[in-house]
Amino acid sequence: MKKKLFSLLTALVLCLLCAVPAFAEMPLVMDTYELFKPEATAELEQKAQDASAGHGVNVYLLTVSDIGGQNVREFAKDWYRDYDLGYGEGKSGILFLIALDSRDYVTITYGGGVTAFTDYRIAQIEDKIVPMLSDGTYYKASETYIEMCADTLDFYAEKGAPLDSGNDPAKGWIKWVFVFVIPLAVACIVCGIFYVQMKTANEQTHANAYMPAEGLALSVVEDTYTHTTETETYDPVKNDSSSSSSGSSTDSDGFGGSSGGKF
Repeated sequence: MKKKLFSLLTALVLCLLCAVPAFAEMPLVMDTYELFKPEATAELEQKAQDASAGHGVNVYLLTVSDIGGQNVREFAKDWYRDYDLGYGEGKSGILFLIALDSRDYVTITYGGGVTAFTDYRIAQIEDKIVPMLSDGTYYKASETYIEMCADTLDFYAEKGAPLDSGNDPAKGWIKWVFVFVIPLAVACIVCGIFYVQMKTANEQTHANAYMPAEGLALSVVEDTYTHTTETETYDPVKNDSSSSSSGSSTDSDGFGGSSGGKF
């Protein structure tokens, strides 16, 4: 009897120990609003896991009904801390919050997420997905958010530097447009105007046709050289800070991200 009781207690303890990680580890996609069907939530969860894998930064998506009159950024920070989110000891992660009823959104980062996601990149992500939220395409917005996070983390891993205004590959073609395409287009327009104007001129066979009606009057013009004036202007070498990375800003609690807004 004692052996059976001991065996049952041992089995119960083992079951409880095995169950602890399931309760301790939060999913990356926390759809508390039940915005998506279970299948869609599972798909987003898998995408978020794939985006996070190997980077040491967890990619979170959170949906809630409202923020209870609280500041949206503070609400997201409280949630992050209360549920002990983030990867590793540094609690590294990025979280995008959608409050459906109050129509609030915000992005917050922490730990390694602050470094990986610059202010510039977060603005890009929100500029892309907030219009989708306004249109009601919530799944597409969530999917795009996760995909852009994956691209950002991959870029950081490959380049050894976070994606920022100074190294954004998407801005490369814009530079070439300003350097070559626009000047070439202007030159073509000017040449075209001159060509059209020249078509109205008819070639003459006699030199008299190019003489003015009142005849050609010549006068003597003399130029006397006196002196040359030279002006020198000091032009110091400028520190090109415009090409440097804007980096990531943080608040007093160590969180980065945006101030959020309405959609």
